[in-house]
Amino acid sequence: MTETAYWLDGNALAGLLVEVFGTEMTAVVRECQSCGARNAVGAHRAYPGPSPVLRCPACGDLALRITTVAERHVIQIAGTWMMDLPRR
Repeated sequence: MTETAYWLDGNALAGLLVEVFGTEMTAVVRECQSCGARNAVGAHRAYPGPSPVLRCPACGDLALRITTVAERHVIQIAGTWMMDLPRR
């Protein structure tokens, strides 16, 4: 029996992450709050949909949820994200 993957890698959300954060985010390292695994955002599991979700590739815990309402994004971030963002 084969298992069907219902997720993509985190790179699938690269465009949305640039829209939200204003810079490339797939190389950002995130440390999971549950298992302590450290992975680039692009290595996380992306579940696209009305509110895209990123999950830890090691344990599956929530890393990021983005909901777009009206003219804004509502973002839930979990774990420790090591970001180096340019000043605007």
